[in-house]
Amino acid sequence: MFRTLAICLVGLLYFTQAPVLRAQARDPRVDKLTMDTEDLKRTVADQDKRIAELEKTVKMLQSAATPPPPEPIPAPTPPWKAPSSWKLIQAGMSEAQVVGILGPPTSVQSVEDSRTLFYQPDAQSTSTLNGTVTLKDDRVTASSPPAF
Repeated sequence: MFRTLAICLVGLLYFTQAPVLRAQARDPRVDKLTMDTEDLKRTVADQDKRIAELEKTVKMLQSAATPPPPEPIPAPTPPWKAPSSWKLIQAGMSEAQVVGILGPPTSVQSVEDSRTLFYQPDAQSTSTLNGTVTLKDDRVTASSPPAF
């Protein structure tokens, strides 16, 4: 009987302590997963550093490769300010032909059947160039080019 009691006591002791003993023993799979997780965290941190360095390099290269802004395009010189344009004006030309060569006049004066086309600089200009073309019945009768 003592023997049976001892076996029961040992059995009881084993079954009550077994879960505690098993809980204290570490599962190697958990240890492996923990190590893998730490490795992944290090890898991600390294990749973040590399990406930041690459982005910095790309920005630096882009700023170095950006061309300077283009110079503003100067306003075109009106054709009437070119001496060669005035040499093309001939007696008998129509007003449309004159405007095609010299461009639109800055002002026009009409008196009966005569029209005078004035070519003058605007008020902001320091130029003193003035030219006129006189037409009668839509044909050039006289022209006075600017003094270049």
